[in-house]
Amino acid sequence: MDGALTKSNDQQVADHYDSAAIEAISAIAEAARDKTKSNGSLHEDDDDDESQDVSKLFPPLTREEVINCMFSSWYPKLQDATFKSDIIMPLEKNFLTYLLSDGVFLPDSEANPVFSGEFEEHGISKYDDVEWSEEDEPTAGIDIESTTAEIRQVIKELGGTVFPRMNWSSPRDAVHMTTSDSLKCTNPSQIYLLLKSSYNIASDIENGRYMPREQLGKFTPELVLRQWCNLVPSMEFRCFVKDRNIVAISQIDPHYYDFLEGMTSEILAKISELFEAHIRPNFSLSNYCFDAYIARTTDKTYVVDFEPWTHTVEPILFEWEELVEMNHDGLPEIRFFPDNVNTMRYFTRKRSTNRYPMEMTSTTFQDTLSQLIAQTKDQAQI
Repeated sequence: MDGALTKSNDQQVADHYDSAAIEAISAIAEAARDKTKSNGSLHEDDDDDESQDVSKLFPPLTREEVINCMFSSWYPKLQDATFKSDIIMPLEKNFLTYLLSDGVFLPDSEANPVFSGEFEEHGISKYDDVEWSEEDEPTAGIDIESTTAEIRQVIKELGGTVFPRMNWSSPRDAVHMTTSDSLKCTNPSQIYLLLKSSYNIASDIENGRYMPREQLGKFTPELVLRQWCNLVPSMEFRCFVKDRNIVAISQIDPHYYDFLEGMTSEILAKISELFEAHIRPNFSLSNYCFDAYIARTTDKTYVVDFEPWTHTVEPILFEWEELVEMNHDGLPEIRFFPDNVNTMRYFTRKRSTNRYPMEMTSTTFQDTLSQLIAQTKDQAQI
């Protein structure tokens, strides 16, 4: 967004905004400024300083640690202890080109996404009023039909419903693009929309994760489709492993559940059983983090994902300063979100900004919005 508008644009804005609308926008901007003041600066430099301070607690991350946390590295050894998945690899060049191309659009074969049934249920017709010229249509020249066919086959084999991810990341930062507010997909169109809208996915392909690409070196991009399961958020936990022993366990979902305290012994027992039977014998690193899910209906515990032992991983209810000092001495320490607290204070600003475009949480955006409001008010008085 430009900081200044041309005169013709100013007049157009004034014509479209009445005084009530201007007041509403002003209130939003004022609330954003107040939020910034109450939470501290949102400048990236502040986040970087905080991150650098914590990073001093860790030795340099190695390529081995990063590669071991890549999905295709651990899934073959632990497929009996996790959700059924399929890895599509290597990916065709056209598909990678499509994912990294500018703009959010679907390839030729999927140009009419299969969301129509969901819209038509609400009486909305499918693209009736949309006319595309060949010049405007961004899908021209993209042919990834072989990948699309493979995805359709995998979806069928996994029961008809999946969620996508790449080597290290899922497109959870693009959930707002879906009609279900989840990563649940039943067709290639939905998968492409999530992947194409996600910064996490683009970063996985271009740069890898956790360390600079020049240090990470070569790796093969992979598309992973995992069988969709309706997980109960209260039963997902992040586990911290130090010197090949679990030293801490944190609830992940930032809500209070009164029944969790009474399940402490059961949760510790189930996660320890998963760790001893499957993870420790098959995962070679000494220090790392893993997420686990306890299915109360089937009495089974699953591995969800792995991450390296590093400051960029969210410690949730712990601080990295205390985790690096912990030693294995009896049972791991387990923490749940308490009642009547602001749970989001446990999450770093870095993670919080994943919920919205980064530009909308920056001071620059707020200043530009204020300028627009002021100019709009001036024009409205003419």
